Amino acid sequence: MTTKITLDIDEALIQKAERWAQQQQMSLSDVISNFLRQLPEPDLTPQDEHPLAKFAGILSASEARELQQAMSDDKPLRVYAAEFEQIDTNEW
Repeated sequence: MTTKITLDIDEALIQKAERWAQQQQMSLSDVISNFLRQLPEPDLTPQDEHPLAKFAGILSASEARELQQAMSDDKPLRVYAAEFEQIDTNEW
């Protein structure tokens, strides 16, 4: 079964696609259908949460900007380490 659809595509892109389809001796519909057949199936299985996901959103917007600004400087990482509080692993 086929279904007709309407797409809004830039005219220049349509012309380019039509020329390519002609060279391949195909219709534009066949070109688009073949492309869509090559798309991977959507992965419906739940993804394991990234180990750092629990930290998402813990910085305020201003803290994030400050950290981003600090990290955009040309300082080596060892300089940053000296600026941040050291963690006492015995506290855990």
